[in-house]
Amino acid sequence: MFKKIAFAAPLAVLALSSSVAFAAGEARHSISLVAHVPTNGFYVVPTDSDLVNKDQDMSYQPSTGKMREVNGFFDVRNNSGSVHASLESVPQLIYGNQTIALKVEFNNKELNQTPQLVVGESESDVNFRAPIKISANGSNYLPGDYTGVVAMTFDAVPPVVQP
Repeated sequence: MFKKIAFAAPLAVLALSSSVAFAAGEARHSISLVAHVPTNGFYVVPTDSDLVNKDQDMSYQPSTGKMREVNGFFDVRNNSGSVHASLESVPQLIYGNQTIALKVEFNNKELNQTPQLVVGESESDVNFRAPIKISANGSNYLPGDYTGVVAMTFDAVPPVVQP
């Protein structure tokens, strides 16, 4: 009888240890990373990366009768001139065939699709913090789930040389 117990005990330990190894499980995760290192002479970067990496909520606020605004800041620098900005398309929120026009202001200048000066030479020579504000035009909005994109282009413009 001792032989049966002595033989069965190691088999039981072996069976239990292998099942414990399989029962422990495994979890794996991946985190996507991106990084941008601007040149020291020219950059336009948001102070809070969530401004450009996450959806911004402009939902209608019944208490105020207005749409929410998007507000933030960009750090701007151009060591050799000024910075101009423009919109790549008409800014709007869209739901089916309904649209809500948007107003985009960068450094308190309303942007459109024509490049214009937004930060002058003297301001952009050092790290300049420029506000951005996106707001909805109008006041009567039809119900719906609207989406949109505000795409901007920033240009380093060399200084104007006077003859």
